[in-house]
Amino acid sequence: MSEEKYANWFARRREENVMDGVKEHILQIVDTCDELNRAITAITAKDEEKAIQAIERLNLNEKAADNIEVSLNEQLTTGSLPSKEREDLMHLVRRMDGIADWTKSAARNIEVLIEAEIEVPEKIWKYYGVLAGRVFGAAKEVKLCIDFLGEDDDQFKVHKDNVERIEHEIDDLYFKIKKKILLSDIDPRLIFILRDIVHALENAADSCKAAADLMQIILVAHK
Repeated sequence: MSEEKYANWFARRREENVMDGVKEHILQIVDTCDELNRAITAITAKDEEKAIQAIERLNLNEKAADNIEVSLNEQLTTGSLPSKEREDLMHLVRRMDGIADWTKSAARNIEVLIEAEIEVPEKIWKYYGVLAGRVFGAAKEVKLCIDFLGEDDDQFKVHKDNVERIEHEIDDLYFKIKKKILLSDIDPRLIFILRDIVHALENAADSCKAAADLMQIILVAHK
């Protein structure tokens, strides 16, 4: 595809408001990750009320992201785009939504710990704070990938590479934190919930990378 046709492909997507919807979707997802980061920061500061408020906002953001996903799928199903293009964009939306889904899963487990008044070592929360901050960073880089998708290939690559770098960092943190949990002198029942939280955050990072990878595939396919 010539550069002109390549630019026109993305222009048509914007005209049909598909990319506007995708951008709105990722904004809600980034906010979901931000609220998880805020919740863990509040817990580390021993402010559980503030943490619960952040989780409540997180749930609203994740629900809003779900609603946008449904709307985009309906729009793509009934739109005039060729079937392969519809399929690519629907897969992208689904993979992005996975970021919010896994972030919410982590938040639900954190809420269980708060409501059950289970004591978690402060050092574990600090590790989770670092991990949640990395996931938030990866989600912001996915947003920037979308901002430059079809607009500036060089900037797109910069932010895609950032997503991949952060995802590798999270992989390393994931195993370090699992080791810390298993070696900690804590209630064995607590280990299961803590493992589920770190697993959810690792999957959220994987979803960030999957979304960025799919955007790269879309770019190559329409060059």
